[in-house]
Amino acid sequence: MQDAAMLDRPVLSTVRTRQGGLVSAGVLFVFLCAWHWRVTGALSLSAGATLALLVGAYLAYGQLFEVWTARLFRNTVGLPFQFLCGYFFFNTLLFILALASPFGMGINLAILGVLGAAGVLALRKRTVQPEAKAESASARADTWATWAAIVIAGLGATIWCGDIQAPLQVQDGKTVFKVWPDVFIHVREISVFAQAHGLSTIHDIKLAGGPAPLYHFASYLSAAAVHALGGASAMQVYASFQLPFGILLTGLAAYCLTGSFMGRWAGVAAAAAVVLLPDAFQQGFGNRYLSYYFLSQVNLGMLYGIACAALAWLFMLDGCRRGKLGTVMLAYGFLAVCLFYKAHIFVANSYLLLMFPILFYTPLRRSWRVVIGIAATLLFVGVVAYSQTNPRVPVMRLDGSGISGYLVQLLHDYDPGMLKRFFTRIFLREHYPKPVQLLVALVMLALSTFGVWLFVLPAAAAAARKRVALPLLCFPFLVGANYLIMAAGLAADSRGVGTADELMNRPLVWAYFVAAAWSTGLLVTIWNGSGLLRDLSFRRLAGAALLIAAAGAALYHAPNLQTFPARMSHVNFFVSNSVPKCLFDSAAFIRTHGAPADVIQDSAGDPRFVLTALAERQLYVGAIGFGGSNAQQLARRDDVLGFMRSTDAAQPDRFAAARGIAWFLAYPDAVLGWPHDAARTPAFACGGFRLYRFPDARQAVSNT
Repeated sequence: MQDAAMLDRPVLSTVRTRQGGLVSAGVLFVFLCAWHWRVTGALSLSAGATLALLVGAYLAYGQLFEVWTARLFRNTVGLPFQFLCGYFFFNTLLFILALASPFGMGINLAILGVLGAAGVLALRKRTVQPEAKAESASARADTWATWAAIVIAGLGATIWCGDIQAPLQVQDGKTVFKVWPDVFIHVREISVFAQAHGLSTIHDIKLAGGPAPLYHFASYLSAAAVHALGGASAMQVYASFQLPFGILLTGLAAYCLTGSFMGRWAGVAAAAAVVLLPDAFQQGFGNRYLSYYFLSQVNLGMLYGIACAALAWLFMLDGCRRGKLGTVMLAYGFLAVCLFYKAHIFVANSYLLLMFPILFYTPLRRSWRVVIGIAATLLFVGVVAYSQTNPRVPVMRLDGSGISGYLVQLLHDYDPGMLKRFFTRIFLREHYPKPVQLLVALVMLALSTFGVWLFVLPAAAAAARKRVALPLLCFPFLVGANYLIMAAGLAADSRGVGTADELMNRPLVWAYFVAAAWSTGLLVTIWNGSGLLRDLSFRRLAGAALLIAAAGAALYHAPNLQTFPARMSHVNFFVSNSVPKCLFDSAAFIRTHGAPADVIQDSAGDPRFVLTALAERQLYVGAIGFGGSNAQQLARRDDVLGFMRSTDAAQPDRFAAARGIAWFLAYPDAVLGWPHDAARTPAFACGGFRLYRFPDARQAVSNT
C-alpha cells in the first residue's frame, strides 16, 4: 500500500539530491558546449546562452511532464528520463509554434521559456512530499549510474561525430564534407525553421512558394534555435548539435527504457551497447546497408525517432504491467509524436503498439482479447488504406512483391567475402524453391542486421526467464519479428517519395536498438542475480575495462562511417560529397551579404541542394526533388532556361523582379545570352562561377 501511495504522489524530481541533478545537467551542458567549440573553434556568449537555455528548458518541461503524469508513471531512472521527456515536450511545442506563430524563432522561444518558468514556479507552491530515504550506498550507486549513462551517451556521440566535426578539407580545388550527401537537405531545413514566421513562410526547398511536403520536420527545431540565436551557420549547427545530440538522445533512451525495468546499471550497459559497441556490419557481417550506425546517422531523423519510440514503449510496458490504462494512452501519445520526428519509426511501431496491450494488458479479460484484436486490426488496415489515397505517402502493401528487388540491392551492397559468395549462389546462381529462398532471405536479414545479438538475445532471455516478466521477454522478439515481416513482406514504393525500399530497410535501426539494449540489460540482470563477482572494487574495475574497450572499438570504427565503399559513387568523401570551393565561397557570399528572405537560383537547378543549404536561402526552382517533378517545377525550369538565353539587356532584371529572384549563380559551363555589359558585372566571381545580384527583386514569388 505504501508503494501504491508513492506512485500517486506528485514528485518534482527523482534525482536523489539537488546537487546530483545540477551535476548531471552540467555534464549535458558541457558536452553541448564542447561540440560547439570543436566545430566553430570558439564559444560565443550567445551560443553558450542558447545552449544553456535549451538545457534549462528541457529540464523544466521534463519536470512539468513528471508532475502532470505522476499518477500514471513513476520515474525510477533519474534525470535522463526528465531530460528526454522534456526535450520532446518542449521541442514539439516549438515545432507547433513554428507552424502557427508569425513571430519568429526568438519570440517563440521566449514564449515557451516564460511558460516553462511559470509552470515550475507554480509547482513550488504545491505541497511536495518527496520520498523520505536516507542517503545510502544504493542511493549513491543510483546517482553514479545516472552520471555514467550521461557520460557514456555523450562520449559515444563525440566519437561517432569525429569526421563531421573535423575542420573542412580543401582538396584539388574542392571543399570536402565528411558526411553523407543528404547533409545539405538537413542543413537547409535547419535554416528554414530558424527563419520561419509561420506555416506560410515554410516552402518546399526545391520550389519557392510551394507548400512543404509532408515530412518529419520536428527534429530540426532545437537545431534551428541554436542557429537563429547562437550565431553559427546551419552547417556548423548540424555538426555541433543536430547529429551528436541525436546520438546522445539514443543513449539516454536506451538507459531509460532498459533501466526502468531492469535497474539503472542495466540501463547504463544498454546505453553503452547502442552508442559504443560495434554493430552487425562492424562485427564482420558484411553489409553496410544493414548497419545500425550507418543508417541511423545518414538518416539522422532516425535517432530522434528511436528516442521517441523508446519512451512510447517505456510507457506501454509499464502500463500493461501495472494495469494503468492512462499510461497506455500516454504511450500512444508518444507514438503520435514520433510521426513528426521519423515516419519510418512510427510505421514500424504502430501496429505492434496497437496490439501489445491486447496481448499483455493485465486487467483485460481473455474473452475480450480476440474481439478487440480483430477490431484493432481492422482499424489499422482501414487507416493504412486511407493513407494510400495521399500520393505523398509511400506504398504500404504487404504482398511480398518488394523482396526480390531488395535482395538484389543487398547482394550488391555486401562487402566481398564468404557471406556475399554464399548468398549470391543461393539467390542468383542456383535455383531453390521459393520457401527455401524466403527462409534464407530471413536468415540473411537477421544475421546482417543483428549480428551477435541474434544469438545473445535468445540465450539471455532463456537464462533470465525466471527473473523477468513475460511481456518484457516477448518485447524484443516481437519487435524483431515485426521488422523481418516488413523487410520481406512489403511492396517496393513506386511513388518516388524516397527510395523504393525505405520502409523495408529503415526500420532495422529500431529493431537493432531494441535487441542491443535489451540483450545487455538481460545480461546485467543475470549477472546481478547470479551473485557472481560480489566484490564491488573488482566489479568497478571490470566495468571500467569493458567501457574502455567499447570506446576503443568505437574509435576504430568511427572514421569514414558515412562512406559506402561497396558503391563506387560513395567510396570516399571526396568522391561522394565534395563541392567546388568557388561554389562554397559563392554560397558564403550570399549568406553574408543577402537578406534571409532572398530567393536564389543557379544555372543547374542546384541538383544536390548545395547552394540553398550553404547560402541558407530559398531556391526558386530545383532540378530534382523528392516525389518527382511536378508541372509547376518543370515550367519554372523552362522559364529559367529562357532567362539564361535572353539577349534583351532589360530582360534579366524584369524576369528576376517578377519572380522575386535576388541572386543568380552561373556555373562555369553555363552560357548566358545576356549582353556583355550585363554578363560581365557579377557581384562575385570565382573560378568561372559568376554570382549576379538583382536588388529590385520582389520578395513574393509568382506561382506562374
